[in-house]
Amino acid sequence: MQKIKAYVGTHCRHKGRFLTIDALRRELVLSVGSDRTQLFKVPEKRILIFRAPAPSLECGCFISNGEFLSGSDNGCIARWSILERKPVSMVQDAHAVIADGLNANGNLACSWVSSVAVCRRSDLAASGAGNGCVRLWGVESESRDIRPLYELPLFGFVNSLAFAKSGRFLIAGVEQEPRLGKWGRLKSVQNGVAIHPLRLS
Repeated sequence: MQKIKAYVGTHCRHKGRFLTIDALRRELVLSVGSDRTQLFKVPEKRILIFRAPAPSLECGCFISNGEFLSGSDNGCIARWSILERKPVSMVQDAHAVIADGLNANGNLACSWVSSVAVCRRSDLAASGAGNGCVRLWGVESESRDIRPLYELPLFGFVNSLAFAKSGRFLIAGVEQEPRLGKWGRLKSVQNGVAIHPLRLS
């Protein structure tokens, strides 16, 4: 049996909850905690810290080797450059809830952005919350804007998102409750996985 050699490093810099991790290439690791976002430059053993203008960051993923996307508990989606410590663009109330706080199913709704995903080698991103839909966004390379594209109806708390490698599907993990607590519950929702086919031009 062949032995595998590996490097294991331990970094304990998050003081709050550790929520999401992503890697696009071997040298960079993105971690999102309730206190801040951190970028690990593995060969240099350096950590870059990004503080969001939100009470708590909930999720994050790479757009490219130089940029990443984050979602927060105040309903904001932010686009970051690894060269700047503040977001280069933001969308406030990305999953706005209607006035009475109910979604179209008549249940408690939530604008807390609990998941984000980016379709690799494209300008397409997605975000999920508990407001009855998954939102698709265009992440413009030149203007660096986050442009709303489309809404996919989906009731429940969208606690995780991923694009298929082919870009032909968007997969969502949907539950009755938020992934970090039991402060909301949508009784009519079944826990499961939703698959939305996509047609990318």
